[in-house]
Amino acid sequence: MKGEIEQKAYLIDQIMAVDVPKRVGMRELYEEAKKIAKKPLCLRAAEKIVTTSQKDEAAFIITGFPVLPNNVCETDGPPGAVVLAQTLRDLKLKPVIITDEVCSNVVKAISQTMPVFEFPIDDDSARAKAEQLLLEYHPSLLISIERPGWNKKKVYHNMAGLSISDVVGRTDHLFELGRRLGVATVAVGDGGNELGFGKISKDVEKYVPYGSKCQCKCGEGIAASTAADSLVVARTSNWGGYGIAGCIHLLKGLSYAHDGKSELRLLGQVNDAGGLDSLTKKAEPSVDGLSPRINSLVADLIFKVVNA
Repeated sequence: MKGEIEQKAYLIDQIMAVDVPKRVGMRELYEEAKKIAKKPLCLRAAEKIVTTSQKDEAAFIITGFPVLPNNVCETDGPPGAVVLAQTLRDLKLKPVIITDEVCSNVVKAISQTMPVFEFPIDDDSARAKAEQLLLEYHPSLLISIERPGWNKKKVYHNMAGLSISDVVGRTDHLFELGRRLGVATVAVGDGGNELGFGKISKDVEKYVPYGSKCQCKCGEGIAASTAADSLVVARTSNWGGYGIAGCIHLLKGLSYAHDGKSELRLLGQVNDAGGLDSLTKKAEPSVDGLSPRINSLVADLIFKVVNA
């Protein structure tokens, strides 16, 4: 059974990290993360989630990435977060979704009955919010999916090397404080400027445009400095979230429900709530320039592998 799960997890990894069309640096970051994990990335993340959480415990999922100049949420991130949150519910955990004011309309539109909290931009307020939420909920997991991560100078950037710090809630404080308290951390990203990429920040600097030198006055580069225990590098972060959810279902022997039709519905809801494709800057149900049809196909492939 273990061998079959690993074989399916390998296929899931290849699906969620398929580099079509090619994204500069993504495959190199995937390979570096895999060297650390020593097994399929989605499986390693799923194992971390399953082994460090128990029934009725809270799990924080942090998502939402603003698109300039519109200052609205991109279509990548919230769908993956919601599908993974539903899987955590299947495990009898209590997911809490965390975002910021800019992205809250999209996140809330698809979060169903899950609680959603907005995180402050001000540094002192953000630190206090992290302390308050961790003390109140005592989560066993902190999971980020397509969430900005600050660089060594604590500045947030988009992939164009521009600062977005004035619209991003400083959720790195959750990871930093949570890790000091022993809370397990999992991160999903696709470009290296996302929360959780600290372990391979040198590789982000090497392989990703603006990785070592950005276009804002900080001059430090977009490589995120905060690390996660387990890192998934995907072609789009949504796909990484689906891959982790699928592997959790494999490990626990559960049926997996997110297929191509579900994906189209979810992307439609994000679009209706005002989400933008971060690449095309258009209000359309595409993700990182990839059409709804492609996203639906990937969701269907993961669905079929898990339920085969």
